Amino acid sequence: MRKLIWLVVIATLAYAGYWFFGARKIEEGAQAMIVQARSEGWGDAQSVSLAGFPSRFDLTFDKPELRDRNGAWSWKAPFAQLFALGYAPNELIAYLPSGQTITLGDRSYTLDLADMRASTTVGYSTALPLEEAIAVLSNPVLKPDTGTAPTLAADQIRLAISREDKAQGALKGAAEASGLVMPAAAYRLGAEAANLTLPPDLAKELAPKAGLPATVARLHLDAIAGLRAPITQAAAQEGLPGLMTFSVSDLSLSWGGNDLSAKGDLTIDPSGYPEGTIMIRSASWKNWIDIARGLGMIGKDEVKVLRTVGTMMAANDPGNALEVPMVFHNGLMSLGPIPLGAAPQFLAQRQ
Repeated sequence: MRKLIWLVVIATLAYAGYWFFGARKIEEGAQAMIVQARSEGWGDAQSVSLAGFPSRFDLTFDKPELRDRNGAWSWKAPFAQLFALGYAPNELIAYLPSGQTITLGDRSYTLDLADMRASTTVGYSTALPLEEAIAVLSNPVLKPDTGTAPTLAADQIRLAISREDKAQGALKGAAEASGLVMPAAAYRLGAEAANLTLPPDLAKELAPKAGLPATVARLHLDAIAGLRAPITQAAAQEGLPGLMTFSVSDLSLSWGGNDLSAKGDLTIDPSGYPEGTIMIRSASWKNWIDIARGLGMIGKDEVKVLRTVGTMMAANDPGNALEVPMVFHNGLMSLGPIPLGAAPQFLAQRQ
């Protein structure tokens, strides 16, 4: 019995030593990160503290800040907390409070919400490669600091990213002579917004002209992004690796009883321009034509042409849904035979 008691005492002291040693290292690392962020101009915090003995490491940053070095954006919060269990320090849970401040250019916004939590898992490596991250925002409301009306609101927003086998992000090159474009790392991306309420000014514009309500019932994304390198701690500080491939399994919208979905594959050339085709599908395509007409995007004569062509194209679909390709090629994009102008350009690929 005495030996058992001594074993328990020794094990307890050993674990306590592990916790205090780990806590000191974590707090020192957090302090060093703040000093580095402050000196390099991408972040700051008023103070950092650690608690949670004996089972957790609870790290709290008081008045944390993050900012773009070029002044394009910044973020502040009253505090931020990171929680990790003592036996799984690579699995983090984050909590952010209401009252966050987001600045985009010269415009400042306040983000209020009922709850915001996120979980992150990193690999067992000094580079801290991202394995998985999930964030859930409950009742977020984004308001400009100069007014009282919300700029954006939703019942819930869910965001997720998880690392996949890099082969999941491989796509055939756009050029005929191109082989398989194999990224160095692939990540599955997920996003969903429920009852997304648009800004009042935009809603007032859409309601009488397009007959669309102020609330988007559902917006959903499921895609795989192939990158030039894995997402690591260094990447978070230096800028994300360049995008090589982007495969959309589902990008869908439900708004005012109208549906719209898209899927397809894109490769990204070294200049940042996409190459490939995204198929856009809708069973409510006639309504979308009327909406475009109401917004002044097309004329009365074009409505007749589009309805006639659309009816012929949708004739073979069991649900009379219309499917149209959006083609990206040589820096340009088109919707079916209709030119749309310059394609969006992604940031130059970081090697």
